[in-house]
Amino acid sequence: MDQEVVNLMTGNTKEFQRLLLEKSLAMRAQAYQAQIKAKLLTQAIMQIEISKKNLQTLNTTLANEIAARKKVEEKIRYLAGHDELTELPNRALFNDRLENARSLAIRNKKKLGILFIDLDGFKDINDTLGHKAGDQLLQVVAQRLLTLVRQSDTVARMGGDEFIILLNNVETGTDTELVAKKILETLAQPIPLAGKMGLVGCSIGISIFPEHSRDLEKLISYADAAMYSVKRSGKNRYAVYKAPG
Repeated sequence: MDQEVVNLMTGNTKEFQRLLLEKSLAMRAQAYQAQIKAKLLTQAIMQIEISKKNLQTLNTTLANEIAARKKVEEKIRYLAGHDELTELPNRALFNDRLENARSLAIRNKKKLGILFIDLDGFKDINDTLGHKAGDQLLQVVAQRLLTLVRQSDTVARMGGDEFIILLNNVETGTDTELVAKKILETLAQPIPLAGKMGLVGCSIGISIFPEHSRDLEKLISYADAAMYSVKRSGKNRYAVYKAPG
């Protein structure tokens, strides 16, 4: 026991009571302070946990936004080089691949085959079955063309109902003609459209690098010219470019 308390117990009773009261109040104050500190500590811990959760939510939201932005950027880059309807390479990507293919062909002393394809009867499908059926037909044609070439080749959509194919490492012009024959046979098969069977054919023009030209723009224009010669002479076949005269 506190010595001061012992002394007071044997002396002044009032002073003893006062001292006991002071000590009691002091103990209560200490207990209250301890409660306040515990409460403040608990609140601080809760606030820290809330802050952690908010930070985790913010990090998750930020990560989702970054992932979504990356997907949008990838989609934009993809659409810059691909046709949205058929998902084939577009004219820009085709030209880029053709440029690279020419460099490899020169280095390896190989040939390249260009097939310019225009569908026959596509307008009739659009007029009779509607544009939705026409879009579906273009998608089917794109997939059929892909089955007829190697993975190293390129099938692209030039626009409308025009397609173009780049054949790499061609040994002879005959190899390109064999692919053209397969295309004619495959596209002649009926295509289910809107509950009906759609029928189209195609006209194909062929040019060979470097036989017809080493200039890529001319190579494409020569294949295009050969294709139009087919259009004028009856359609649904192929022709190899021949220089005038």
